Amino acid sequence: MTTASDGRPIRAAADPEAAWAAVYDVLYGAQSTGPIAGTNAAFLAAQLAYLRSRLPAPPGRVLDAGCGTGRHLLPLARMGYRVVGADLSQAMLLVARQALRASGIPAQLVRADLRSLPFAACFDAALCLESPLAYLHEDAALAAALHSLHRALRPGGRLIVDVFDYVAVLGEEPLPPTVTRFATRWGGVEVSETHRYDAPGGVWRMAQTFRVERPDRVETFAVEHALRIRPPAQYAAALEAAGFAVDELLPAYPIMPAALADERRILIAATRPRPA
Repeated sequence: MTTASDGRPIRAAADPEAAWAAVYDVLYGAQSTGPIAGTNAAFLAAQLAYLRSRLPAPPGRVLDAGCGTGRHLLPLARMGYRVVGADLSQAMLLVARQALRASGIPAQLVRADLRSLPFAACFDAALCLESPLAYLHEDAALAAALHSLHRALRPGGRLIVDVFDYVAVLGEEPLPPTVTRFATRWGGVEVSETHRYDAPGGVWRMAQTFRVERPDRVETFAVEHALRIRPPAQYAAALEAAGFAVDELLPAYPIMPAALADERRILIAATRPRPA
């Protein structure tokens, strides 16, 4: 058995997905204790300011599609919205459920695939934030997800989409086939990231290796992300093909601190039109 310098056993996580969900907010949450904590809080504030200006007034019903650990569910519920979170990851939903329960906030959480959301014309607005659409590699899968979101909205309902703008990043900083982005430690979590861009398929692959300090052990696990890179115009065209009217396409959130200038996003607001 491999042990750490203090004698604690080093073990592979039995469930890497659950282990990843458990540390997600340590790394990326608005309340993160890590070196990017201020950035996370400031970025969430910029997101919420934009959402407040584009969503219908509370107590509208809002779907957070790809809600993850509930990063946006909690503040939106506190604003007075009736929120429903949907995600394919049972582990992420468990973390979100625990956070909602601890905050005393009522919210429905549903395990569902973006391509087949179990809703029909029952939301005033829908969110698809932090790049879940980029995990859909095939254009047919993207189309299915957008049709599913369109179906979930009431006529006149608005969809807000946020995808990291990998095209802009690649244009400014061409990547070799493999490049290690960073290796750092905070909040008891050490993470190393390696990025690889597969140009023929237009897919950005990110491998993350984690070492998590626990009181009685050191836990290790790895996760991989594969994100399809699409330009803004392709997302806009796909939204229109799904029946949306694109209201706004922006390269970043409008109210963005200078420290977040490199947070390049494809930000789109679109509406399910009312019947003529």
